[in-house]
Amino acid sequence: MVELADKVAEAAWKIRNLEDYDARLERAARRFDERMRERAEPALIVYETALMKSGRGEDEILAMVRDFRETFEDEEEPLTIPHASGIMNVEGDDWFFGDRDLRVLTGRLLGQFQHRVAQYNYVDEREVLRRWADGYDTRLFVRRRIHETEPVVGVVGGLDLRLFQYLRVAAGGNTLVPTENVARALGALDYEADDAYETLAHAESLALHLELPAPIVGELLEDLGREGFTDFPEPPAETSEPEDAVEESGVPSEGGDVKGGAAAQEREQKPSPEDRAARRTAREDPGRGDEPSRVQDPQAKDAPGVVEESGEREQASPPEGAREDTPGKADGEESD
Repeated sequence: MVELADKVAEAAWKIRNLEDYDARLERAARRFDERMRERAEPALIVYETALMKSGRGEDEILAMVRDFRETFEDEEEPLTIPHASGIMNVEGDDWFFGDRDLRVLTGRLLGQFQHRVAQYNYVDEREVLRRWADGYDTRLFVRRRIHETEPVVGVVGGLDLRLFQYLRVAAGGNTLVPTENVARALGALDYEADDAYETLAHAESLALHLELPAPIVGELLEDLGREGFTDFPEPPAETSEPEDAVEESGVPSEGGDVKGGAAAQEREQKPSPEDRAARRTAREDPGRGDEPSRVQDPQAKDAPGVVEESGEREQASPPEGAREDTPGKADGEESD
């Protein structure tokens, strides 16, 4: 797991440090935003996904969807899932490239989501599709590689993992489509994916490390795979200092002989023989500590080195020019 996490982080670094990373990211985001603005009606999102099973080009399929919208769009009655389903039931197979199986598949998918919308009271159809696309149960069925047993879309049958993911992305899910170009781009980033499920897992993990929405990362990888891009930058090699390296400032070693280290400082702090003799003499002095100092007894009058404080205090003289008036006597009045 640690090795896989390191590989994902390294792949994210390589993409983020591409010389034209910002331009590629902007181009991918703009293209995805344009597609999502065009996918307004949930019924037409399901219709578009079903037509993708025909194997025709995406531009041709999107043109068919636009024609359907322009033909049956009504300001008074929007193309809700029930309304679009009713139109497709009475129209011919021309709206499905002449393939009746595509028409049946579209009707079943619309029926499943119509039932899903009925389960959510007062919730918009678009929000119902988004909740399905990003729901925990949906993601769990994909993660366990049993998307064909998913109870909303999987049970209909006819959609492989790629189309299943195509519908999730179109519905607003935070995921991507594991196309061949995406797998090729991941291979250039030293990812080895055995199938579409692993491709999807690696790409979604890469999106988390890039801190980008998964559909935009899918568009980014799609471009890299289509170009066959392999010239990714290499991350700088990690450099480690030798364990026995010693700083010039003097890091103490086990021997204690490093210049400026703790052992040398300890030797410098040891007193000389003369200092030790003077300290010994001071400790053995019999008169040491007999007389309290002024600090020891601040009330002592005979503390050595302090001027005697006995006697009366000298009366403070009045300031010059000041009159010594007797309290209670007015000016010019003689005292008795």
